Amino acid sequence: MGELLAQLHSFLTSLREPLSLHHPLLLLPLNIAAFWLGLKLYRRARTPLLHPIVGASLLVCAALLALGISYPQYQQGSGLLYLLLGPSVVALAVPLKQNLAVVRQAGWPLILGLLIGALLAPLVAVLIALLLGGSRTVLLVLTTKSVTTPVALALAQEMGAVQSLTAGVVAFTGIVGAVFGPTILKHLRIHDERVLGFAIGVNAHAIGTVRALEISALCGAFSALAMGLCGALTALLLPLFLPG
Repeated sequence: MGELLAQLHSFLTSLREPLSLHHPLLLLPLNIAAFWLGLKLYRRARTPLLHPIVGASLLVCAALLALGISYPQYQQGSGLLYLLLGPSVVALAVPLKQNLAVVRQAGWPLILGLLIGALLAPLVAVLIALLLGGSRTVLLVLTTKSVTTPVALALAQEMGAVQSLTAGVVAFTGIVGAVFGPTILKHLRIHDERVLGFAIGVNAHAIGTVRALEISALCGAFSALAMGLCGALTALLLPLFLPG
């Protein structure tokens, strides 16, 4: 709650600043317009490669580069969006509630899949980074790659990791999982929507859950469950192994 109030205070303070290219009154419409255009493009093309998050991110990046706006300035000006991250993730629990009876029937296979997935998802990324000579900064960020953005940013702050890099890695992970995850799983002949959703949720968190909801409400429910449990498990255990 204290962190939420601090973000709210920072956003309200930024509103009182003189009008500039990175003022919230200019950046918020930019974000909305970019997502709207990305969504229109996705619906027209109907290909996962043009997922709205991908299109919107590219448009925003192009605008920031053209206007000479740095990431810290963009982050401060987009404070309202950061405030809404938490409630938006909670809203993904709606399909979970609607399919709660089906979720309960899965039982122990879900718990086992969660433990294995939550462990392997960051571990594989960290091992690859180690083999490629990744620095401690990169390794810390990769440990949070498979949890949703609000949780990842909180963990990054607690561990002393770079929050901007953390946000980028988490977004990239979610986008790749949302774009390629369903196709890869179907090529592996995994057609059970419960398994599809759970695998997407563990590996691609909130962005993947939105993609899972496009498949079906049941797939989205299991993705939301996996995302929530994976985030909670990581938040509880990761600080114990990486105290800072």
